[in-house]
Amino acid sequence: MYCSALQRLAYVTQVTAPESGYTFHNRLSHSLKVAQVGRRNCERLRTLAKNKEITGAAATLIAALDPDSVEAVCLAHDLGHPPFGHIAEDVLNKIAGSSVPDGFEGNAQSFRILTRLGVRDDRPGLDLTRRTLDGVLKYPWRKRNADRPGKGKRTRKWGYYVEDAAAYEFARKGLEPDTASAVPVRSLAAEIMDWADDLTYAVHDMDDFFRAGLIPLDRLQMKSSSEYKRFVGLLRDAADAAPEAFPNCQVEELAETARELLSNHGPGDAYLHTHSARATMRELGSKLITRYLEAFVVESIPGNKVQLRIDDELRREVDALKMLVTVFVVRHPGLAVVQHGQERVVADLFGWYFAASKDDRRLFPPGAKERLDYHEDDPALRARIVIDLIAGLTETSAIQLHRRLSGGWTAPTLDAMATMA
Repeated sequence: MYCSALQRLAYVTQVTAPESGYTFHNRLSHSLKVAQVGRRNCERLRTLAKNKEITGAAATLIAALDPDSVEAVCLAHDLGHPPFGHIAEDVLNKIAGSSVPDGFEGNAQSFRILTRLGVRDDRPGLDLTRRTLDGVLKYPWRKRNADRPGKGKRTRKWGYYVEDAAAYEFARKGLEPDTASAVPVRSLAAEIMDWADDLTYAVHDMDDFFRAGLIPLDRLQMKSSSEYKRFVGLLRDAADAAPEAFPNCQVEELAETARELLSNHGPGDAYLHTHSARATMRELGSKLITRYLEAFVVESIPGNKVQLRIDDELRREVDALKMLVTVFVVRHPGLAVVQHGQERVVADLFGWYFAASKDDRRLFPPGAKERLDYHEDDPALRARIVIDLIAGLTETSAIQLHRRLSGGWTAPTLDAMATMA
């Protein structure tokens, strides 16, 4: 039953990240919000199909959606993110590239947790349905070092590791195979999850960081303002630094989209932490979520086919809101030193544990030791076990473990960290 799938996912979320701390709770609340939005969109589409506002092949496809399964997909979408998020993801992929054939990718790690690392009974994984596992596959292909059909996207993002191919084939049974010559199409549930993730990141993170005083929503509404001009400059810097991650539009167009949106819907004053200010932001968030959900259109096209369409203007608005978070928070100069330290923590942990995987397995918790016993002569599989271990840490536990292993921690001789799962 899908309800049990939801319970299993909630359990895995708790047991893989038990430590308290702002970042952990923020990630968990993000996943809960994505699940809410994804379920709401699924139910909205089902109502439109029931009322004959969507017909044909599109209605048939929507009828196969299950709200519980879509909610489970959304809850699971970030399970594989390592401590420190994309910073650690990049470090692990770079380090792992010399040791394992398909590196590290957070989405592939989520699929691995659900199908291999999560524990329910004696079998590997959580025993989820094909429908749910297929929905988790935001990128339903493995890594391709030469990817002409995918135009390079399969070299940047992928949904499963070669070692987990059997689970992938189970999830995608009856669908087009993952081959070098064709890029598989992801499911409607995966599309719903991806749009819900974008909306939640764009709207709720914008709200959170405006309240924290990091994004000046009230001062971006005038084109002549110094804050707006600074925003344009920050967008240019972001586009130059990572053109592949920048939205597919001009900097000025994106900045103007954000300004117009905030002029029409945004707060008129700085956030003052009053009841009325909270109510205003809640109303804004609800209005924008509804606005962007209604932009998600599934329609039938000739040839008994289905097309997903998202209004270009509204997609650009979502991109603009996401870039507010990127340029004012993620790329804030004050984070550079912190991010450098986070990269060092992840790289050091991998180096120490990979060396220990061959010579000193006392450092490993029992579950990892057991796996290492089966793969002690295979460096690639030992590296994957180390990656699984690091990716399963929270930020707090990663920092504490690094301090312990580097000799910078005064603690009792018997350390509870040694038995971590």
